[in-house]
Amino acid sequence: MCRRRETPLQLAELQHEAWVVIAAGTAARDQFDRATQRAGFTPRIRFQTASYAVAQALVGTGIGVALVSRLAVSRTPGIVHRDLAPPQPHRELHAVTMADTSLTPLAGVFLTLLRDVAQEITAGGDVSTAGPACSTPLRPHD
Repeated sequence: MCRRRETPLQLAELQHEAWVVIAAGTAARDQFDRATQRAGFTPRIRFQTASYAVAQALVGTGIGVALVSRLAVSRTPGIVHRDLAPPQPHRELHAVTMADTSLTPLAGVFLTLLRDVAQEITAGGDVSTAGPACSTPLRPHD
């Protein structure tokens, strides 16, 4: 089962690690590339995937480390999730609905759920719903 460590991690501390990353051409990958550039290193990419679940599974096997959105964090054997120290990458999420919500009665319920999750994320809620995390292999020193 994954564990969450409380000490925030500087992204640059992982500059010599092999990386499992989201595939090029996506907003998540662009964000990752900008974050590592700001941290002052070019990552050594070992594996690319379109799936955060696959990325976390690969981290659990020791293939590398990954930067995973808190919205995508899952309990995966063999890994530990570490918060990143500021400055943390962030994204804005937008909900688009029809102007006439009477045609989609659950739209209001969905928007309320999104607002609730956004408030939890902003308040630093549970690992499964909060801001960015770095997934690293579970090692004896962890």
